[in-house]
Amino acid sequence: MIQNQAFNLLKYLLIIFSIATLPACANAPATSDTEAPVTLIINFEASNEGLKEFSEIMAGVSEAMASEPGFVSAIVYRNVETPNVFVLQEVWASKELHGEHYDRIVASGDWGHIKSLLKVEPVMGYYTSDSTDQ
Repeated sequence: MIQNQAFNLLKYLLIIFSIATLPACANAPATSDTEAPVTLIINFEASNEGLKEFSEIMAGVSEAMASEPGFVSAIVYRNVETPNVFVLQEVWASKELHGEHYDRIVASGDWGHIKSLLKVEPVMGYYTSDSTDQ
């Protein structure tokens, strides 16, 4: 039973990250370099009722996403003073591969459950480094 719950939590994590970024994917300007690596940053605010389950989902996100094509890494940050505020930083091989991942989790219907754990819509965006020493 615990393994099933852990699996479901991991599945929901995949959905959260991918679904949360759909608006960013849909509204982002087209670029000619769709194969460039991108960092996706998503801000979440879990509801008081959904906090326990959402934090469990966040705890397993890297493991849950590991097999996704184009997924490189993820780091979850939790606000020290406001424990239902999370920041997820994901690195993807390309914006296009993340978009495909997002489409899959939306189609699965799992995003609806994740959204039910949140107080407000997640805020997200794609980022690249401006550093010249990369």
